[in-house]
Amino acid sequence: MSHMTALKGNYDVIIVGAGIQGLCAAHTFLSIDSSLSLLIVDDKSSVGGTWAKEQVYPGLRVNNLQGYFEFSDFPLLDADVGVKPRGLISGEATAAYLHKYAEHFELLPRLRFNTNVMEATSNGGTTKAWTLKLAQVGKEGAKTDSTVTCFKLLVTTGQTSRPFYPSYPGMQSFRKKSLHTVDLASTGTEILQDPSVSHITIVGGGKSAHDAVYRFATNGRRVTWIVRKTGRGGLWLAKSYPQIGPFSPWLEGLLMTRPLSWFGAAPWSINDGFGGLRYLLHNTVVGRFITRNYFANMSKSTIEQSGILKRESTKQLVPKESLMWYGGQASILNYDTDFYDTIQDAGVKILHGDVLRLDYDAVIFENGERIMTDALVYATGYEFGPSFPLLPTTKRIGWGVPVAPSPEESRTFKSLDERADTELFARFPELKQSPSYPEREPGATPWRLWRFIAPPSQVVNGPRNLAFLTNVETYQNFLKSELASLWTYAYLNNELDAQPGNEADVLYEASLWSRFGKWRCPMGSQGKTGDTLHDNMPYYDTLLRDLGLKSWRKGWGLLGEVFGGAYELKDYKGIVGEWIASRKRSFSQTKKDE
Repeated sequence: MSHMTALKGNYDVIIVGAGIQGLCAAHTFLSIDSSLSLLIVDDKSSVGGTWAKEQVYPGLRVNNLQGYFEFSDFPLLDADVGVKPRGLISGEATAAYLHKYAEHFELLPRLRFNTNVMEATSNGGTTKAWTLKLAQVGKEGAKTDSTVTCFKLLVTTGQTSRPFYPSYPGMQSFRKKSLHTVDLASTGTEILQDPSVSHITIVGGGKSAHDAVYRFATNGRRVTWIVRKTGRGGLWLAKSYPQIGPFSPWLEGLLMTRPLSWFGAAPWSINDGFGGLRYLLHNTVVGRFITRNYFANMSKSTIEQSGILKRESTKQLVPKESLMWYGGQASILNYDTDFYDTIQDAGVKILHGDVLRLDYDAVIFENGERIMTDALVYATGYEFGPSFPLLPTTKRIGWGVPVAPSPEESRTFKSLDERADTELFARFPELKQSPSYPEREPGATPWRLWRFIAPPSQVVNGPRNLAFLTNVETYQNFLKSELASLWTYAYLNNELDAQPGNEADVLYEASLWSRFGKWRCPMGSQGKTGDTLHDNMPYYDTLLRDLGLKSWRKGWGLLGEVFGGAYELKDYKGIVGEWIASRKRSFSQTKKDE
């Protein structure tokens, strides 16, 4: 579906990105203030972002079962998209669900599809604080340029907006088909329909590489899979219901239980009410022994139960490090058949090493081996940083966006990073054992945002007119989107309970949280973006406390938190109304006190 929403000159809010977070932000903002003039722009022809209709294909599934992968006020099962209770969720179902969500909450008339943001320029603290240059691609490929302004700008395009292609010598001479995994639905389908393509080479070790290998191998193609030696190695793939003693709990629910969050060692967990237990687990010899063994046993059982060890050829896909050193870089086994048996039976050849160069019809491996191929698939991730230029460039360091390392950036953050490391190693000594790997994106600084959302330079000094809502990875993307959307509305309108006193505190927190990621997730984002595994619940708690809402939501106080089971979406349902009611009570109390 191609939407041609007519443009106005100026908007209260412009949201860049029509994926899960963008749609949620639009719905949240309009639920609080329906009078807002709000525009959503997206470069695709349908809603969904990563899960847009044109990007999904048969067999593609999300890394969740039904239960968390949905909005709390729009149940997935009620949307009638072919998903069963606790069932796997296909890409087609996700695209249909998100379209129905946008349709149900009347967001489609506010959408402008096939539109790229070429740049966004800050104009200061006016009602036209941002000027966006847009380029819309029509049906015949013709581009229509336009300019709009807005008071508040929300960036929700995430970390999967611009495909990354490694620079291999000989790329220009390679004459066979090549594609990035972002194009598996389009070009990938064309390849499967082309009888001349019999051998496909796939480079990369992440989830998109696994999906590509599985798709081509199960469709009768010969596959060579290159897992780069200089990359992060194999991916953690777990069963949705792992065996733990005599029990088989739902893995996603397990990660949303309060006791397991104590094994997380995050600076944002400091006020969750369990500081004593966390101190015991991370600051004492006995506690650190328990924590290390917890992660070691979880890692061992995950590998054994996944089936990766059954064949010699797949053993080289075993992840390099314990789960302790990963963040959101893990997935569930969401395939129709046993993944490892399937690729073995299909004759998938796995090579662990690096590509040296490309030739006319071949990939030349580092050991000199020449791999003749009919197609090359890049499962190599995405470009780091904002999906469009933010101007002027002189403000980027203050906004917390990645920039090239410079003396100015070093003057701002070098001492803060050193101070943060000292604090982190004192609070969480196990971080000193963090394994060392080459820096991810060495040519760019990390995202450094307050609460992983807000530009540090605007938090105290204002004007608050910019927010980035997709710079933290969690396993509960929909829940995170709901909390981040409400938090962002309150933040931009100066209605948070949390109000830092000075910019120095904000900058230090941004540094502290980023450095934590560097040491906690060396196999993940390395602190370049937010990354959580056992640290997601304390992050949600922080956002709720900032909003003045209760973070212990199970009832029965301490007993409910410890023994009340997994947090579910129903525990957070209605938070927008809850926050609005709390604002009204606060306003009424203020009037009484006057």
